[in-house]
Amino acid sequence: MATSRHQTGRTKRGTGGATSRHSASEGATRWVRWGAVLGLFVVVAGLVTARVISAPSGTEGADPRPIARLEAPDFHSLLVDPADPDHVLFGAHSGTQESRDGGFTWEAGALRNADAMSLASSPEEPATIYAAGHDVFQVSRDGGQTWQPQEHDLPGTDIHGFAQDTGDPLRLYALVVGAGLFTSGDGGAGWTPLAAQPPGGGMPIGLATGEATLYAATETGLALSRDQGVTWAALPSQPKDGVLSLAIPASEPRTIYAGTTNGLFKSGDGGMSWRSLGPPDVPVLALAVAASDPNRVVMVDDAGGVFRSDDGAASWRAPQ
Repeated sequence: MATSRHQTGRTKRGTGGATSRHSASEGATRWVRWGAVLGLFVVVAGLVTARVISAPSGTEGADPRPIARLEAPDFHSLLVDPADPDHVLFGAHSGTQESRDGGFTWEAGALRNADAMSLASSPEEPATIYAAGHDVFQVSRDGGQTWQPQEHDLPGTDIHGFAQDTGDPLRLYALVVGAGLFTSGDGGAGWTPLAAQPPGGGMPIGLATGEATLYAATETGLALSRDQGVTWAALPSQPKDGVLSLAIPASEPRTIYAGTTNGLFKSGDGGMSWRSLGPPDVPVLALAVAASDPNRVVMVDDAGGVFRSDDGAASWRAPQ
């Protein structure tokens, strides 16, 4: 799962006669019945609206409300537990926070005072969770209940990009500041530097993997590698706005969600084409998708607002 590196300025968003042949009593009875039916329709419609806010494809008219708001110094990473889609982890410079109800309520996580700039876990080994960031490379073997430093031979632990292969839990990628991109085939102990770096210059903003393909978000756009980072090429099609975060469901590796400075974009063909899902003017700093359900999407904006969709961002859950 990829993470955000930037926080952007926030744009304010908004938060509607014929003559009867029946007797007067019969007419009154008829209108009472119609009134009851209409009243029932309004109540049912109100209940539906209270649960889901519609956000059709494209950005027009999409203005969902966050289901929760996180208190943190920054908003870097999200991870949906591969074993439990209602268990969501959030990472910031202060450590982790966790939700056990799909993002509606949050509590402090077990990783404290550590920069969880990236979080990763595989459906093949869901109890193993990696956290990487500024001078941080930690691992949990019990689903995030306890953490310990990961033994490694990296040249440093200022890790500003981290990803785990969705099909191979031992295959990891780490971008070390000042040293470049590295890969590990043994779960993080031994690392090999990659000679080629993603095109575009500068430091990649985020990394994500799907179907043996490694994706990198750079300042100039998205790039991909089909040989575990040995060679790279820019994607011919790009989201129209700058990418801040990436997420790929393990169950549909050709589906890519890209959080941008102007809402969410989605590709269903491995990044060859994209469509905007909105909401407009929402910078998506952190993004995650359930491993078992490509339609369960969770994201965090630049004010800590948590948004959740259960239908691939066609609509967004309302606060409980």
